[in-house]
Amino acid sequence: MINLTDKAAGEIKKLQERMQAHGKGFRIEIVRGGCQGYSYEFGFDDEQEDDHKSVSNDVTLLTRADVAEMVDGITIDFESQMAGDMFVFKNPKAATTCGCGNSFAM
Repeated sequence: MINLTDKAAGEIKKLQERMQAHGKGFRIEIVRGGCQGYSYEFGFDDEQEDDHKSVSNDVTLLTRADVAEMVDGITIDFESQMAGDMFVFKNPKAATTCGCGNSFAM
């Protein structure tokens, strides 16, 4: 299960409205890259047949079946930092993370 803080859910809903992505889920992807080996990507997408789907704070979250295990248990927050406003992924399964919190190793 993926958990969204209230602040992250609010920001996702604002983005969904601004991007006119009504009826689409918030897709979370894990791709190879970043300084620790993996990084997160996200955006709005239609649900696919083999997706894992969950709901947190009234936001539909989608992940591919092959990454569902890697994101199970994460919490997504939204923070204002000196580098700017950003989504922050807190993954208890990550062995290490980079300073920005968006790249990790398993």
